[in-house]
Amino acid sequence: MELEIVSKTINRTMLASLIPLILAGCSSSSAPVQITPDQLVDTSKTPDTGWQMVWNDEFSGTEIDKSKWSFEENCWGGGNNEQQCYTDRKVNAFVDSGVLHIVAKKGSFTGPNNPDGDMRAKATLPYTSARLRTLNKGDWKYGRFEIRALMPSGQGTWPAIWMLPSDWKYGTWAASGEIDIMEAVNLKTPTDKKDAAEGEVENRIYGSLHYGRAWPENVHTGTEYVLPNNASPADAFHTYAIEWEEGEIRWYVDDVHYATQTQDGWYGQYKENGQLVTAPDSAPFNERFHLLLNLAVGGAWSGNTNEGGIDASAFPQTLAVDYVRVYQCSNDVETGRGCATSDESIQITKGHETPKILVADANYGKGNSLEVFSEQINPLLVLSGYDPDANINASFVDDASKGKVLRIEKSGASGNTYFKTPEVDLSDWLASGELVFDLLVESNPGDSELLVKIDSGWPKVSDLGVSLPSQGQWQEVRIKLSDLANGGNRFAAGNKVDMSKIINLLVIEPQGEMTLMMDNVRFER
Repeated sequence: MELEIVSKTINRTMLASLIPLILAGCSSSSAPVQITPDQLVDTSKTPDTGWQMVWNDEFSGTEIDKSKWSFEENCWGGGNNEQQCYTDRKVNAFVDSGVLHIVAKKGSFTGPNNPDGDMRAKATLPYTSARLRTLNKGDWKYGRFEIRALMPSGQGTWPAIWMLPSDWKYGTWAASGEIDIMEAVNLKTPTDKKDAAEGEVENRIYGSLHYGRAWPENVHTGTEYVLPNNASPADAFHTYAIEWEEGEIRWYVDDVHYATQTQDGWYGQYKENGQLVTAPDSAPFNERFHLLLNLAVGGAWSGNTNEGGIDASAFPQTLAVDYVRVYQCSNDVETGRGCATSDESIQITKGHETPKILVADANYGKGNSLEVFSEQINPLLVLSGYDPDANINASFVDDASKGKVLRIEKSGASGNTYFKTPEVDLSDWLASGELVFDLLVESNPGDSELLVKIDSGWPKVSDLGVSLPSQGQWQEVRIKLSDLANGGNRFAAGNKVDMSKIINLLVIEPQGEMTLMMDNVRFER
């Protein structure tokens, strides 16, 4: 839907006279939606605890203020396979009657296929939208950030109010961090949350942090929230805010504190002179960040949840923003502390422990055998996993005939288990090297394929399908490293592993529901 805003200054008498015209305009399902002054009444109140406004945009002019906002212009897809081109056109972003409109529309558009806007490489995508940012015009370290907005709805919508680092001190995304003040996907479509009642629609919002190491070794943590009385964020304006101080970030909607994350649950690790190091305690959220407002279409999140894909009939859709306000804590500008409006009953969101930095000596990977697991894991390796949908569990268990073995239980399509290694050059293993392991399949109800992979950082990964033994029978599996490496990446055509820069020694990825056990995992030559 495109939103038509009735002036903020209109009085109730004038509004009453307009009601017949508004209703007449609603005779078509494609008619614009009217926003009345009542919807723009702001009942939220900035806490009187020492917050001092330092920057704001009330969108009271007739144009987007270029001294405060810049447009991103590209058809990159946001790194998430999103289906919109971001433009600076007035059909995609404009100010009307005191409200910023960011409009996602159906219509083919061609532009740069990269985030830098380099027109030498182009892409064409089926939707257009806008992404505004304050980079180098509004950059802050700590503060309170308030954004009053009305969300879009429909399958394939992905509005975001968020922050990125201005200086990228700790390296590329997400090592330098990302703060998501508010995100939502597919509002008003049938919800896919667990234990939902029949007919229940999507109404969740999310506040999150992204951090850790540079992608793809990044992690994230967040909290979902539902408005009182299961109200939809797409039906009314609400005020979304964070309070960010040294070592702590809190999330709010309409002054309700609903989530807190602290530095005990986040971390930053980056390369310094080629060696991975751990950043100071409050990093990466101890540097300047800037604000972004955008409405994405489709992509890895909204395109793969709820009803799936993009409902073209739902567009155009609008993210409407009443105001953006930034405050600093006058009690302590340096740390941002002393102005908090905390609900002490809010449980701190569980984060991630800082991972061990793996360091090997010069002989690592030089011999004729490289152990992965046999009774115990190689002390230079760490067992980890990718599990976005909570489908996979890996653990070490006791087997009557084998002793300690690795057991992997998977209940869905996504997710894998992998052995992280200090970066190692195994290029001279290609001539005669083999991956060897004992395998037992406990169950495979969907006759799923089992993939093994060797990984030098996505998309430089190679995979190969494993010939499975009879169910319930142990069998030794031998795979030539040359076959594995040269097989390439079936999920990113044209890519394959760089054997000189291995970071995940072995990735184990059933393609569906499966339970298996492995033992005596090693590389030989």
